[in-house]
Amino acid sequence: MYKLGQGYWTRVISATAGGVIAMLGGLWLHDIFATVNWGINPIFLSWGIGGLFVALCCPFIYMFTARNVTSVDFMVATETEMKKVSWPTRREVTSSTIIVIFTSVVIALFCFVFDQAFFFLFVQLRVLEPGT
Repeated sequence: MYKLGQGYWTRVISATAGGVIAMLGGLWLHDIFATVNWGINPIFLSWGIGGLFVALCCPFIYMFTARNVTSVDFMVATETEMKKVSWPTRREVTSSTIIVIFTSVVIALFCFVFDQAFFFLFVQLRVLEPGT
């Protein structure tokens, strides 16, 4: 395995995500071939094709996450950089979220008030009908 032990979590999560995508692709193919009638029981055909797709994807996922020099170097570098990140505390995230929500509400109210004011003005100028 190329660079054994380096970028462990990045590689594990990437392989897991690839496996999930392969499984969803297999289920998609299963759904497509569930109604096809080629003289074989559709259940065997649909699950066989779906399973074959997943089985064929596994070596590619392994090559991408464990053997390909370029992708492995990228994942190792990504994990190294993520260790350098200064993550915010729970209190900082909470206060920032509250500020964003408050600011969004203030802007929404500001837009609502000006929308109503312009609507009233245009109704008075008879540009708009009162019921619109």
